[in-house]
Amino acid sequence: MSGCATQGDLDAVQRDSNSLTKEFLGLQRNIYDLNAEVKAVSAKLDSLDKRTGNLQRDLSVLSSEAKTKVGLLEKEMESSSQPMRRYQADLGARLDKLQLDVQNLSGRFEESKYFAEKTFGATKNYQTRLEELEKRVAALSKSGEGLEKKPETPVAPSVEKAGEEKPPVVVPVAPEATKETPAKKPEVAKKPPAAGPDEAYKKAYELYSKGKIDDAQKEFKRFLEAYPKSKYVENSHFWLGECYLSQKKYEDAILEFDEVIKKFPKGNKVPDALYRQGMAFLEMKDTTNAKLILKEVVRRFPQSDQANRARKKLQEIG
Repeated sequence: MSGCATQGDLDAVQRDSNSLTKEFLGLQRNIYDLNAEVKAVSAKLDSLDKRTGNLQRDLSVLSSEAKTKVGLLEKEMESSSQPMRRYQADLGARLDKLQLDVQNLSGRFEESKYFAEKTFGATKNYQTRLEELEKRVAALSKSGEGLEKKPETPVAPSVEKAGEEKPPVVVPVAPEATKETPAKKPEVAKKPPAAGPDEAYKKAYELYSKGKIDDAQKEFKRFLEAYPKSKYVENSHFWLGECYLSQKKYEDAILEFDEVIKKFPKGNKVPDALYRQGMAFLEMKDTTNAKLILKEVVRRFPQSDQANRARKKLQEIG
């Protein structure tokens, strides 16, 4: 008689079984909810894909229209008897407007692409959570079946309590410079600096400080070619970008500042490089990308002087 299960033991087993059944049903409801969320996110992704396709088509049509209008303007200039200067001015104004339209459309496309990638990352996290819940449900189902098959045996249930599940972490994509800049690389001077890296960098920086921008630009380029592993490489890329800004070579400046950001992500010149990159986009009348870069300065370096200047500039842009 001592080996048989008492009524109290059977009641305890029954209570544990009921508890497991309730937890199992709750987990099933969570799975249904997650499935609904996944479907909703998938629908949003489909919608974003359609919007992205529409934007790409719009961009293609706009580029085609720009080429057609440029061709028509060239024909008008060839057949017209009016002064060339007037038509050149008119052509420049119309081309600037078309370029601005293309840039705005490109910015919208890049923003949609970034949001789509971010949403896709969230979907993958939801899928991971769903798979984990399914595994837990399977484990609980096996535990419940074991208890139902052997009710006559006294059991001292020891169900491990699952820890709270952490929500998925979606890491935002750093808004790289969202506008594709032409892959134009200036020619690098072949003549190496005569002095060592310290003297060469000092010479280039002194030229920049004295306002001899063209000479400073050449010296910084020579320095980077001769000493690619020097401790002054980060600063040299930055000051070379400043030289290009002074020369109004904004695309080259953006590329040099991007070298600082990519190659030295923890360097002390990154906040300045990001801010100055945004200013270069502003000089190119590309307010879409300028805003994205300035917001990135505020997000990554909220307490810096560059962030304060970026906030003021964003207010001016509107």
